[in-house]
Amino acid sequence: MNKKKWSDLPSELLPCIAERLGLIELLCFRGVCKDWNSASETASAEVESLPDHEPWFLLYGGGENSQCHLVTDSGKKYALDIPELSETTTCIASNNGWLLLLQEGSTMLFFCPFSRTKIELPQLPQSNLSYHVAALSSPPTSEDCTVAVIGHDDELKLELYLLQRGANAWTRYVPHASYDTSKIKCAACHKGTFYFFKNKDKLITFSLHGTEWNSYQIVSPSSPGPVERTLPFIQAKQEFKRRNMNKLLGLEEDVSVSICGTISRHETYDEVVFNEMIEVAAADREEDKIRNLKGVWIQPRFFKISPELSW
Repeated sequence: MNKKKWSDLPSELLPCIAERLGLIELLCFRGVCKDWNSASETASAEVESLPDHEPWFLLYGGGENSQCHLVTDSGKKYALDIPELSETTTCIASNNGWLLLLQEGSTMLFFCPFSRTKIELPQLPQSNLSYHVAALSSPPTSEDCTVAVIGHDDELKLELYLLQRGANAWTRYVPHASYDTSKIKCAACHKGTFYFFKNKDKLITFSLHGTEWNSYQIVSPSSPGPVERTLPFIQAKQEFKRRNMNKLLGLEEDVSVSICGTISRHETYDEVVFNEMIEVAAADREEDKIRNLKGVWIQPRFFKISPELSW
C-alpha cells in the first residue's frame, strides 16, 4: 500500500484544517509547502484580529544562537528560531503582538515574531540615554500611531523622543521641571497621554495634546484625602513570578532576566504588565558566570502587511 504525503491532501480541505489550529500549529502548517501556506491566509487573518487574552512569554538573547523559548498562557513551552532577537537586540515595547526592537547603532524597527514581519523606523538619534523604556499610542499599522521612547541621560535628566507615523525624524522633548532620578519602570499610553511609571509609585505623564508634562503620586483608592485623577490601567508588577516562569522555563539560579512588559486590553479595563529585572540572588553571584537573558510579554498575533506600507 502506497503512503500518501500530507502535502497531497485535497486543496479544498486545507482552509478548514487551518481554521481549527492554534497559532503555533498554524505556523507549522504554513511551513509544509506553498499550497498549505496559501490555504492558511484566512486563518492567519483571524489570528490577527483575535481579542486579547493572557500574554505569552518569549525568552531570548541566550548567546550566539538565535533559539528563543516561548511559554503560552496555558504553560506549553516551544523552542523557536528567531534570528532577529539576538543578544545585541533589546525589545523596549510590546503592543498588540508587535515588538519595538532597539538594535546596535540605535537602529529601530517594529517586529512581529510569529510572521517575521518588520516595519523599519527612522534611526533613533544618538544620545547618552543609558536605559530605554517605550510605549505606543496604538498598533504600528494604525494611521495615528505615535512611538514614545524615554530614558535618563548621563546627568540623570529625562529625555523623551517621539515619532509619529509619517514623520521621518524623531522629536526630542525635555521637561522644564526637575523630576526625581529614579528609573522609569514601565510605560503605557491612553487616549493621547503617555504614562511613565517610576519607583515608589511615582508617575510622570506627557500629553500629545499641548505637549504637557505632569507628575503624580499613585495612591490606593482607600487612601484618605482628595484624588486628582484615576489611573486608566490596572497594574501587574510581578507577572514573571506570579506565573512561575522560572520553573516553566527551567532556568538555573545563575540566570538573570531583563523583561519588557506589555499592555493587555480586556472588555472593561486595560492592564499594564510592568517591566521587570529578575536578578541572581546575592549568595549565588559570580559575575563571570551569570547568564544575562532577556524576555518580553507578547500577545499572540500573526500580522502580514502590504510591501507598500511604510512609516
